[in-house]
Amino acid sequence: MRERRKSARTQVQKRASLLTEGSSLIDCVVLDLTNSGAGIRVQNLGKVPNILNLTFDSGRSNRPCRLVWHLADRIGVEFG
Repeated sequence: MRERRKSARTQVQKRASLLTEGSSLIDCVVLDLTNSGAGIRVQNLGKVPNILNLTFDSGRSNRPCRLVWHLADRIGVEFG
């Protein structure tokens, strides 16, 4: 598979949450990070909206992002 990332990824395996527009938190694990996005493992993809925020501290600080791809229990988000 051809690498399409604009910047190098860093493997992290860090617990985080996805914050939805309705202020729901979805538990997840960030698998890798770049300056422009992240690869994330999520238990229930049915709850993941297209526009969301990534937080590592239960919502005190948020990184706006949008869903770019999903496959099995993994998603890719782009920061922005």
